[in-house]
Amino acid sequence: MNIKSFALFLCLLLLVSFTLFGCSAEDAASKSEKESENTNNVQEEKDEGTEVAQSIKDILKENPGKYSGTKYNKAIVHKELNESNFQDKDSFQIYNALLALMREGENYRPYYKFFEKFNPEIETKISQIPGGMKLNKNGEVALNANIAILLDASGSMAQQVGGRSKMDLAKEAINNFVASMPEGANVSLRVYGHKGSNSDSDKELSCGSTELVYDLKAYNQGEFSESLGSFQPTGWTPIAKAINEAKADFEKADKPGQNIIYVVSDGVETCDGDPVQAAKSLHDSEIEAVVNIIGFNVDSAGQKQLLEVAQAGGGEFETVDSAEDFNRIWEDERRHLWNEWWDWSNKNWNKVWDEQNKKSNNLWEKNNKFGSLAYDEQNRLSEAAYYLNDQEQISYDIRVEVDSLIDQRYEIIKKYQEENYESLKDELKTNGENLKNAIKEKGEEMKKKYED
Repeated sequence: MNIKSFALFLCLLLLVSFTLFGCSAEDAASKSEKESENTNNVQEEKDEGTEVAQSIKDILKENPGKYSGTKYNKAIVHKELNESNFQDKDSFQIYNALLALMREGENYRPYYKFFEKFNPEIETKISQIPGGMKLNKNGEVALNANIAILLDASGSMAQQVGGRSKMDLAKEAINNFVASMPEGANVSLRVYGHKGSNSDSDKELSCGSTELVYDLKAYNQGEFSESLGSFQPTGWTPIAKAINEAKADFEKADKPGQNIIYVVSDGVETCDGDPVQAAKSLHDSEIEAVVNIIGFNVDSAGQKQLLEVAQAGGGEFETVDSAEDFNRIWEDERRHLWNEWWDWSNKNWNKVWDEQNKKSNNLWEKNNKFGSLAYDEQNRLSEAAYYLNDQEQISYDIRVEVDSLIDQRYEIIKKYQEENYESLKDELKTNGENLKNAIKEKGEEMKKKYED
């Protein structure tokens, strides 16, 4: 071979070597890239398959499985499992594959919402009775009554009945009645017609005379008795003016509770006022006071007018002719209030019991359905894992690992369900029992008060 031929051969040899080396390097790089891509895909698949819910909120985000709830059919699930290959899957991938078929996920949300929104407070409104009622924040029932006594101090109240003046008998009866009012009641005493005289010359003065001698406040025996002794019967009878002024008394005091008026008079309006309209206006106003009339030794004409006043004021009219009659009126009122308390106590106790019972039953029913749904999900998932093991698609060790994940999921749901149910149940029971006991105790306390 000459030098020229050798040089040509050498060039061809180098060209072939470079080509082969380049192809080999390219193939190696391509193979490395593909292997890296495959590795990433496997890692992504594994990461997706290893996600495990850590809280009830995680579970609620899941879509229900293909055969969740009433769509579950064991035979169909087994058929689908048979058509799948679990040989190369780890426990996390198998667990998530089973969840995709049978998890409940969002199907738990209605029960979760129910627990989160359930109100264990007793929402029943305690009804009012004569005497006024209110419910304190601590659940105690307290009395709040505003009782106004309007006492006629016209000259005719100086007349004798059984050796004593009408005024003295009225004062004694009023004092006894007010003293029997329960603690917490507010009392006022307004007198009218106590200035001037019952002569024509003093009519204008007397008809303009009405005075609040005991402000609307809690009863104090000494102060109230002193106020009763601060006037004597002298003048005319401005009943309408006294009722109108009583309305202003209630508005000024602005004390919550039911407003009750007792007008004690021995005759009709003599100052040209309209007591019927005054009583109606008071009763129909925001004050909503009830106007009761006690007529003392009143003639038939007087009884007719005073009855109309009581009816217009939404109250009752009673006539008395003696101290015994006065006492009977107050005793009847006490008996009436005792019956009202008895009725109030029973009705409101039953209302609270009804609400507590309905809420308790509803809570129990939702809790049972919640628990049954979680129990069914766990059993179906565990059965499927056992089936795969029985069909030798997965090993016993893998099944144990899958069962552990299933149990972990069940415990998350069960813990949320049981803790919330017990907490809400206990709070509801406590609220209901406290309120029922408060109602019962207050009823017994007040009935005893009116028995004395």
